[in-house]
Amino acid sequence: MTNLQEQHWEKLFAFLTTEGQSMYGIWTVYSPAKEIIKSSQGIRNLRPNADKTVITHTNHFPLPDGTTLEKQWEIHKETCNQPDGLLHPADPSKRALALVDYGSSTWLPTKVESGRTFSVELFLKHQDWNTSIGSIYTENGDLEKILHLREHLNSFPDSRTSEEITSISGTWIGTKESITSDLKVSEREEISEIILDPTNGKNETFYLPNSVVLNIPKKLPIGEEFEIVAGKFFAENEYKRLTAKYDDSGAFTLLISEVFRLQD
Repeated sequence: MTNLQEQHWEKLFAFLTTEGQSMYGIWTVYSPAKEIIKSSQGIRNLRPNADKTVITHTNHFPLPDGTTLEKQWEIHKETCNQPDGLLHPADPSKRALALVDYGSSTWLPTKVESGRTFSVELFLKHQDWNTSIGSIYTENGDLEKILHLREHLNSFPDSRTSEEITSISGTWIGTKESITSDLKVSEREEISEIILDPTNGKNETFYLPNSVVLNIPKKLPIGEEFEIVAGKFFAENEYKRLTAKYDDSGAFTLLISEVFRLQD
């Protein structure tokens, strides 16, 4: 196991205690027309063994009849800690990458495969909060639905939603860093401008409640580079964004993190 793999495992799971961590969330599924298909509660729990070589991931879904549906899998360091990221034990085609903050920044496929569904989940974190945005595509590459998770450490967030943000003003300065598909992390660099649609119209822009901005293709292109982009305003003066890039062969190449702050 390489030093990069060891460092990546630490970044994914070093923050966990033996008691584990539970993120309580409201899971909302939108259609491509932004109609709500479903909204429900979910709890994601990560619990390590004593030496943090096995992580048990359990999803709890409270049901209307008072029972709870559970989905669970074990993440073993020996088999899941790969040179291109953390292998998902329930879907070996996917990897998790840790770039900023604590834990995973994304779960994503290593490549687009013809005739298979495709989904990228990006995790935007801030203090005890996490906003996960999942872009889900059909076997034909058409956008099927958007998953929006609002999660809070140890307690459910307020069910009320805040407004959509469709424009910004003022001077925003940011920083940018990235991780490649072989776990190499770039030096942090400064950005002097913020654009809510960094694809310049190539992708569709979705403005979602709770100040989320999503830039994604309505249909996955064949033989072209593309990117999946999700951002969120965590305060009036702070915006975080993640971008997953794929090359013209459909292979994942780069995850970019940007953090912008409004200048006084």
